[in-house]
Amino acid sequence: MRIIDTQGQQCPAPIIATKRALKESAAGDSFEVLTDNKTALDNISRFLKDNKTAYSVMENSGVWTITVTKGNKDVILTNAEVYCTPEIPHFSKGDFIIVFNSDKMGEGDEELGRLLISNFIKAIKDLDKLPDKIIFYNNGVKLGSIDSPVYENLKELGSMGVGMLFCATCTKYYSLEEKIKIGTLGNMFEIAQVMASAGNIIKP
Repeated sequence: MRIIDTQGQQCPAPIIATKRALKESAAGDSFEVLTDNKTALDNISRFLKDNKTAYSVMENSGVWTITVTKGNKDVILTNAEVYCTPEIPHFSKGDFIIVFNSDKMGEGDEELGRLLISNFIKAIKDLDKLPDKIIFYNNGVKLGSIDSPVYENLKELGSMGVGMLFCATCTKYYSLEEKIKIGTLGNMFEIAQVMASAGNIIKP
């Protein structure tokens, strides 16, 4: 059976590969798509459902195998990017932003503070309403570094449509220009503008 390995790839690459394999397959043919990205799995599943294409999923050690069987219908000709926003039943944008000015939460023990901020960020995606934007300045920009323990969580929030704005001056001060791969860099006027127009501001 043909195997399409998309491990390590981000949307829309896995969907493009799946779509190409479907178009190249004859009715009744089957192939497997491998992914180690839960968001990619969800997006591919949505794409296959919309195309009325039969598939099954198995997971092993963090890698999902999607077995796809081509039906008699042609593949829907649509941009793969359309499927790059996860379909989350409880998802809606709230009229609030979250501001991180530190890589720790609260006063006291630093290790506990880092644990608390990590748990807080992981909990954001499960809120009934997601923030419109997340702002990072001062020590808070360190949370967006590729070395940060919450980098993947922030990246997932970005894929869910949450905007992220990092203080460019702070990023340069901490020499993180090459390590901030998510969101956008902005000056203090842009940060002030976002904060001034927000309905509510949460500062953990």
